Amino acid sequence: MQYSSISATALLAASPASQPVAEKSIQTPYVLAIDDDEAIVNVILSLLATEGYHGIGITNSLKVLRFLDSLNDNLLPRVILLDLMMPGLSGYDIAANLSQNKRYQHIPIIIMTANSRVQSFSDIQGAVDYVAKPFHLEPLLVKLKSYLDPPFP
Repeated sequence: MQYSSISATALLAASPASQPVAEKSIQTPYVLAIDDDEAIVNVILSLLATEGYHGIGITNSLKVLRFLDSLNDNLLPRVILLDLMMPGLSGYDIAANLSQNKRYQHIPIIIMTANSRVQSFSDIQGAVDYVAKPFHLEPLLVKLKSYLDPPFP
């Protein structure tokens, strides 16, 4: 199976002239996985690829909004998996920003957190669900599938 994930950093690095080529490498629908821990992003992208889904990973929270702003509406993610605790912009900041922008309000945000004080997503603006870290892959996959089904070849 072809590994169906890409780095948003690589897409952002593309020159404006090559932007259409970069956009062609985005396979929709996809999960946008945002976490400052590259190992976690890689595990999530690998899990998605194994299950026949597509993913894009971002490890620098300061690049999230620029990445989304650079996309045509038809290339926005189907769901966002977002870590809460990151340097730069926190997941709280990103979720609030996205939920206040009409262009992004329709994108479900699933929060990931190791903070044991977070027991629900209801206090996090824009969030529709959450998973506690360390997470088990199967429950995470079930949550993601509810937004991605049917799987794509």
